[in-house]
Amino acid sequence: MGCRVCRARKLQLPNPCLFGASQVKCDGRPNGCRNCERLQLDCVGDNGLTASRNSPMALRKIRTYRSCKSCRLSKTKCNGDRPKCSRCTAKKTECVYDGGSAPRWARNMDPGARIEGSRSKSRELAALALLADGSDEAENPQLATPLTSNGSAEPQIPGEVPGLGSLQSVASIEPSGSDILSWLVSPSLPTGRNLRRVVEQYFANVHPIRCFAFVHKPSFMRQLDKGFTSDDESALLHIICAHGAKFYVLNQHDHPPASDFIRLAGNQWAKRAEFLVLTNFGKISVQRLMVAILLHDFHFRQGEYSNALMLSGLAVRMAHALKINVEASPDVLCGDSNESAPSVVTRESRRRLMWACYVLDAWAGSGIDQLTLLRENDIKIQLPTNERNFGLRIASVTETLGVGHVLQFLPPSVVPRKPSANMGIMAYYIRVVALWKRIVRYVNQLDSNLPPWLPDSPFAALDADLRLWQRELPEFVEYSMETIYARLDSNQLGALVLIHCTYHHNYLELYKISMPDLFKLPKPLSVPPEHHDFLQSAQANCYHHAQQIADILAEAADHGAHLLSDSLLPYFVYDSSRVMLYYVARLLDPNRPDAQSKMGDAINAVESNRRVLKMMSALFPIAQSLSNTIDRWLSKIRQSTSQNDLVSRMLSEVRSETHEGEKPNHTSASPVHATPEFSLPSISLHSLARTGIATRRAADRASGVRGLSWSAESPGAAAWDRNNAAQQLVGLSQDVLTSSRSGLQHEQPVPTALPQLSPPAYPKRNAPTQPMCEALDLDDLQNFLSWDMYGIMDMGDPLPDDGPEDMTMRSWSGSSDAI
Repeated sequence: MGCRVCRARKLQLPNPCLFGASQVKCDGRPNGCRNCERLQLDCVGDNGLTASRNSPMALRKIRTYRSCKSCRLSKTKCNGDRPKCSRCTAKKTECVYDGGSAPRWARNMDPGARIEGSRSKSRELAALALLADGSDEAENPQLATPLTSNGSAEPQIPGEVPGLGSLQSVASIEPSGSDILSWLVSPSLPTGRNLRRVVEQYFANVHPIRCFAFVHKPSFMRQLDKGFTSDDESALLHIICAHGAKFYVLNQHDHPPASDFIRLAGNQWAKRAEFLVLTNFGKISVQRLMVAILLHDFHFRQGEYSNALMLSGLAVRMAHALKINVEASPDVLCGDSNESAPSVVTRESRRRLMWACYVLDAWAGSGIDQLTLLRENDIKIQLPTNERNFGLRIASVTETLGVGHVLQFLPPSVVPRKPSANMGIMAYYIRVVALWKRIVRYVNQLDSNLPPWLPDSPFAALDADLRLWQRELPEFVEYSMETIYARLDSNQLGALVLIHCTYHHNYLELYKISMPDLFKLPKPLSVPPEHHDFLQSAQANCYHHAQQIADILAEAADHGAHLLSDSLLPYFVYDSSRVMLYYVARLLDPNRPDAQSKMGDAINAVESNRRVLKMMSALFPIAQSLSNTIDRWLSKIRQSTSQNDLVSRMLSEVRSETHEGEKPNHTSASPVHATPEFSLPSISLHSLARTGIATRRAADRASGVRGLSWSAESPGAAAWDRNNAAQQLVGLSQDVLTSSRSGLQHEQPVPTALPQLSPPAYPKRNAPTQPMCEALDLDDLQNFLSWDMYGIMDMGDPLPDDGPEDMTMRSWSGSSDAI
């Protein structure tokens, strides 16, 4: 039969017929076969006992199963030490091993050895991540201890990989799928094909979404072949690879790894990019600004919101210093023969970088003027051109933020008949984000505007602007089956999904004035009885757009989880779910003929949202918490339906007539303790950026906030409206308050349209006296999120009188324990 060692070695051969089975032929000699004696291995018989040796042996040699690549290429004896062999340590060269410390046949000797081999592999990954690159440590002792974002030394926890945020132990990762992907958690970048693979994953999944397409791919790939020399270029390569690593792991269908490994992949490279930027953060360059923006998104994906907040400020200040908010020269088409003039690629890349900062600042500042650092009237550049022109280095003229407007200094001879034909998805996404900022400003100043049911109100103008934005979309940006598959072929389906989800989310933001209890508006809208039809129509429209978000994301999920790659999508899904559940549980009239089908459609849509969040959880840790919350809501509704036979009770119950005007006015119940500029928009994340903020409500800090006012030395709300050009540059509708606006020379007003609020498809009914589902309590729908991502809104909280020293010790935390 032969001993177990020889049999295991024989099975390890790729093809016994090709290599010859006689190479591992056991002679079956008692007390140990000759092969094991020659190789100085312990000979294990069929009974599992190790044979004893009768003949004396020389000193046992150190058995090296694996040699590193460097020693193997130089044909030098390698001692096999991990993570670096003695030769590579002495020569200060990179030491890379192909596999584990022992071959597979050695681990196949018994199940215990096989399990230990897997654990050994995981420990090796942890050791590699902990020790990083030994050559860098020898040359630069500062690299021996990874630095945090603020430059301080980060304490190392044994068994954990030092990465961005709190990472789980590498030893806990299932090694079956991660063995072949261990290079993704290595501190050093891969080489050759693996490097190009992760870079391609970045350009396929992150580059197209939002405004991240500021890196010119052909130029970057050419530089990748030549090699990067400066620290700025190296930092950009590291953060691009860090983003691409997660999608590379996500797309491994043959060996699907655990979600923990996806969250670890690329973190060391992002850490290196952050180190290169923050080590000398006083140095400002375009490449460093690119790295700061991509680092912000990387931290945000990881749930490290405080780090993302600080990087957002750094990025915006870099943009100010680089002066990329203005065109490099009036020669937009690059017709001058001056060699020192910036190229077409450089100009367009700077524009895209500036718009990326604008979008980043808008979301980071929650759309509040006092919390954002960029103003639309200070951005005097045109919108980005389409991807084809950018990739092929074709100079073109596009519109500005205002519809139908171009840059003032352009001569008529260079302006095409339709500049919007040169615009792509990114340009229309920027406009819908600008609309979102206007909507947030309006909702926060609701009490100072005309009632929304009036045709000349700001509400009607914003509603018309959103409809006009959709009508102005070219065919290749519309959401249709033809466009879906066309964008899927060009790796832009994720961008198409994001722009339309943002559009429908804008409607949720606008129509939330009809759901003050759900969104906790500081000054709820009081609707008189004669305008109750408007309220019902607004609520129905809010439900409709929430359902549209669910439908779009369900369609995208059918094509793969990598298309749900934008970090804002989990919050859109969450808001969509709670609006639908609130509508059917609290607002829907049980006497409606279609009440049962409405309830079923809402539950199915929310269940689809829960599945989408499950798919997103591999990329976004917050998605798992959101999914669990939605699952709890669904359980409450299902329990109530099964126990009380909800539908039959609705149909048989006799409703008492109530006057529509008896709807309580919540203004007195919800006192306002802050100025409208500092009231929270709908879906804030401030509880994620500061521990314990979620437990403190506005009512608990009434006396302190009354004593604080940031508007003492700042312009009031009306002054901000006069100076802010969000409405002027967007120019989608004509504001009725023309006296308070300073129009630009290139402004072209659009006639105001009446709010196209579709009337309900059912007869007018009185408000239901009893909700359809009482199990879903209102507090459960309110207590999770609001849209202040980083807790900026709570910067106005009253501070205890502890003196300046204690006040400086108050720190931000990136914990998400409040969830």
